[in-house]
Amino acid sequence: MALGISMAFIACNGGDTKEAATTTTDSVSTTKTDTAQQMAQDATADAIKAAPNLYKLISDTMGIRVLEATYKPGDSSAMHSHPDYALYVINGGTAEFTGKDGKKMVSEMKSGAANIRAAEVHSVKNTGKTTIKVWLVEVNRPMGTVSSDPAMDATKVASNLYKLKMDTLGIRIVEATYKPGQSSALHAHPDNAIYVISGGASAFTEKDGTKQTHELKTGMSMIAPGGTHSVKNIGKTTTKVLIVEVNRPAK
Repeated sequence: MALGISMAFIACNGGDTKEAATTTTDSVSTTKTDTAQQMAQDATADAIKAAPNLYKLISDTMGIRVLEATYKPGDSSAMHSHPDYALYVINGGTAEFTGKDGKKMVSEMKSGAANIRAAEVHSVKNTGKTTIKVWLVEVNRPMGTVSSDPAMDATKVASNLYKLKMDTLGIRIVEATYKPGQSSALHAHPDNAIYVISGGASAFTEKDGTKQTHELKTGMSMIAPGGTHSVKNIGKTTTKVLIVEVNRPAK
């Protein structure tokens, strides 16, 4: 279900955000970061350095970095930067975003929402009454397409199990849902990060026939290398996983 889980656990343990224009799957106008914006980003501390009390580093490998942001009501961060990134809203709420130009925008972040954002610089304040928790996947890889076999795409091989949520900037968000007993045919993913929304027991079979069983725990997060496998839910609960696939070459 999450690519590479059966290969190696490299590291273990969303979206109505800001501008609706970023939810488009048309990447023509967003595949290149504006030069001025990139310069501003380079001169601004990243989230971990700017607000270590609000952003927790979960994993950093293969040019992919996973963070967890937690803002209690009233919490606010200093101005900070993100490269192109994907996000999943674990716990929603109301947040005010301030851009480097001083422009403010209020966002109702809904629990369970996912989004992909181009590189940006901003500060954030929780202006609501609930604690906001967000899972972020920052992509520190150059633009470019990773060669892959479209016929092995999980959303095509097992379209009843894998749903494409968004695809832009060489980043793709896929949601995988396996009910007890369900299984997929052999399929492939590029390098990816995953977040376990609902956990359970899953069996992974590699293309060489090697089998491994993993207990995916709710809230687990990891980064996994690309690979090919089939998956079967061998537990008694429905397993749901959010997968952020990175279709960009590693540096």
